[in-house]
Amino acid sequence: MSILAINGGEPIRTKPYPTCPTLDPADIEAFESIYNSKRWGVSGSKVPEFAKQFAEFQGANYGVCVNSGTTALYVALKAAGVGPDDEVITTPYTFQATIVAILMTHAKPVFVDTAPDSFLIDVSKIEDVITDKTKAILPVHIAGYPADLDALVDIVERHNIKLIEDCAQAHGAEWRGKGVGSWGHFGCFSFQTSKNLCAGEGGIVLTNDRELYERVYALHNCGRTPPEAKFGNVESFGGNFRMTEWQAALLLSRLTRLEDETNYRHMNMRWLDGWFGEIPGIKVTRLDPRATRCGSHGYKAIFDSEEFDGISRKTFLDAIRAEGIPMGYWYTTPMYRASFLKSNLFGQNLDYSNVHCPETEKICQTGLALSQNILLGTEEDMEDIIKATAKIRRNVGELMDE
Repeated sequence: MSILAINGGEPIRTKPYPTCPTLDPADIEAFESIYNSKRWGVSGSKVPEFAKQFAEFQGANYGVCVNSGTTALYVALKAAGVGPDDEVITTPYTFQATIVAILMTHAKPVFVDTAPDSFLIDVSKIEDVITDKTKAILPVHIAGYPADLDALVDIVERHNIKLIEDCAQAHGAEWRGKGVGSWGHFGCFSFQTSKNLCAGEGGIVLTNDRELYERVYALHNCGRTPPEAKFGNVESFGGNFRMTEWQAALLLSRLTRLEDETNYRHMNMRWLDGWFGEIPGIKVTRLDPRATRCGSHGYKAIFDSEEFDGISRKTFLDAIRAEGIPMGYWYTTPMYRASFLKSNLFGQNLDYSNVHCPETEKICQTGLALSQNILLGTEEDMEDIIKATAKIRRNVGELMDE
């Protein structure tokens, strides 16, 4: 008689996990206030208010709200002076927006492998690829796990280049007690639907430098300088990349809950680390001890097929989903193999056929993920994840790869 649910056995759970975004009546009140104000875009008060509050939340001096996380990256790159024939060092383990933003500046992405079993850029390999064309380093805090910001800050200071943090998945994450996005020259966040702090779409660029702030502001607002500008017309050209008052009002409402939700996710992430560490075949991705809080935009781990009698990751995931656990993975293709790079849409002469990042390629095939809404579950919800994983390992003999 089969024990595993995928073969007809009783599943560990049938009830759903929490969904996101979380809802609150205050969100509706925020929308009503914007509707009644008749100020839905420029000249409203919510966008600058949210920019100020979120910058303070992450420990930065200034914030400029934009219409997406991709735009945030693009505007930051432009403000950093990145342009045609320049190079930007980044990770191949990321969402395409990181790379598209670089291509939009007509610069070339230069890929550095991830550190072993970390999902994060290997800082020890960055200086090997710095050239006189390098203008910036663009690390990604995948799933809210901070990259090594001590090493990154040291590298950019010694080489006089810019550090642009991709914090799209890292709201609330901290490095040595200070929020990510406030360590580099720029920190770029997304408020897209799946994010821990979301408004459907939207983004923000953080910086501690007044002149860089004014440059970002002008770039996002048709070349106009911010109120009380100190550096005059820092940019004569800019696009309309502004956030609406609707988005800012919702974000202000949701920001009041972000601290508690981030701490709760972080607690569950740590709990899962402890128990997954007891199951051979599931390798825990340890949080760097200098990272005082994880943004926990989900949970990440590594699947060891050999410890599960050689079954594939797909077979394992099919089995655990049948047990009622919505586990998946992050990215399956390194960005240097992305099909859009071959189309040469932005006119660059790009050839990554000889690029090989073995650690990234391994992670693409072995990585596991739980989405951030799962981490809002109860202790019982977390226990079910461990029970289902342990059940599969005990009864792995029931499984066969297709």
